[in-house]
Amino acid sequence: MAWYKLEAMLWQEVQEIVPAKCDLAFLPVGTIEAHGAAAIGTDNIIPIAIADYLGERFRAIVAPCVHYGITKSLYGYAGSLTVRPEIFTEYILDILHSLQDKKFRRVVIVNGHGGNNSALKDAAYRAFQEFGLKVAVVHWWTLCEDVTQEVYGGPGGHAGRDETGFVMSIDPKYGKKARYDKMLAYKMNAGADVFPIPGSVLIYDKDGRGEPDFDAKKGKVYADKVKKRMGDFLEDVFERWAKFFPE
Repeated sequence: MAWYKLEAMLWQEVQEIVPAKCDLAFLPVGTIEAHGAAAIGTDNIIPIAIADYLGERFRAIVAPCVHYGITKSLYGYAGSLTVRPEIFTEYILDILHSLQDKKFRRVVIVNGHGGNNSALKDAAYRAFQEFGLKVAVVHWWTLCEDVTQEVYGGPGGHAGRDETGFVMSIDPKYGKKARYDKMLAYKMNAGADVFPIPGSVLIYDKDGRGEPDFDAKKGKVYADKVKKRMGDFLEDVFERWAKFFPE
């Protein structure tokens, strides 16, 4: 389907399709921040790829990505950019309101960045409460933790083997093994908040597992499984919305 990318469509095509043939939009959201030896746009590149898959699977429209999000701990690194949380929440809410105003009834936010979680949840709830839009916010790396375990035999991490493998499956140039230094990996400790954080590969496993392996082939296997899992999860959500909250 060539028409499912909103930014590539004509307004007449949107008018013909929404909502008569499609009332569902996918909105990828991420941020710009350091990712060890992977692209600083990783948090956008991955959700765009997932949203494209979901758009095809559900014959829905994919809205343009929100590239700028809430970057905090990694803001100190070159190239990292941020938006204030209160501005970000209102900005997302305005996008959701616009989608609802243009007759979309369901929106799935495909989030690629953990720092956005709370703001996206607030915006999604307000969108439902204030103007009745059905919104699902999905954090792909959390929703697919079991897939990470299955493919990698353990947990991933920020800019870890799961995220780096996924982004390199899209284009191997997004990861540069020659640039990797083990000092980039920083084991997170719930007992400390450090700014700037002394490492841009964030490991959450108590045994220190999760560093990137720069294996694009394994990353492709992982990415395909993640996309399918996301689709299966949403299929269930959509079925339940239709049953319990019919239009």
